[in-house]
Amino acid sequence: MPDFSPDDIDEIDRLWRSLPPSHMWTGWAAAGDRPEIVWIFRTLTHWRRFPLTRTEAGYALSDDRGNLFREAGSLGELLLAVESVPRRAADQA
Repeated sequence: MPDFSPDDIDEIDRLWRSLPPSHMWTGWAAAGDRPEIVWIFRTLTHWRRFPLTRTEAGYALSDDRGNLFREAGSLGELLLAVESVPRRAADQA
């Protein structure tokens, strides 16, 4: 699995900062200079975190259980998909 470059990390930060404070994408985290995984945090009813990874063709976003949710060629397209990760049954109650 390819690592995230410093430019990727800068783009993630720019995208996140461009959203209104009330947006459900509440933050992100990564460790190291070239992380393999970036954690995306979202809240609706409950906090959830989603792993974002690099692929040979672009990027992949999984749900909080590690199931692949969506792949895309650009970070912008993929990170905005955070809104459409399905709610868990426990979140819908």
